[in-house]
Amino acid sequence: MILLDTHVAIWLVSFPQKLSERAHAAIHEARQSGEMLGCAAASLYETAYLARVNRIPLRVSPENFIAAMRKRFDWRPLTAEIALRAAALQAPFHGDPMDRMIAATALVEGCTLITADEKIRAAKICKTLW
Repeated sequence: MILLDTHVAIWLVSFPQKLSERAHAAIHEARQSGEMLGCAAASLYETAYLARVNRIPLRVSPENFIAAMRKRFDWRPLTAEIALRAAALQAPFHGDPMDRMIAATALVEGCTLITADEKIRAAKICKTLW
């Protein structure tokens, strides 16, 4: 499974032109091979919040957008193991709780995280691709 960071899932649904060539290729390859595209449960909250504060332009209601995302990806639940791993991440990982839960989900699930987030990639906590 490939794990998509929140912005990558949003872009894939609404703004695919924002994805890097490597991200496009990895997603295409995963789909062709039947590999799942996953998202951390934390991304549901983050998407709903970003829609509420108008940080993402939506053509539909936030509820409909979330429903479309829920159907499109394999949602990985926030487990006790993920919560503990997220809380235990050491520097250089930054303090954003959503990013910590998403990275911890990638670690626990043993998958690559597709993200444009330079802070996550620079921390080298989990395997990333952009």
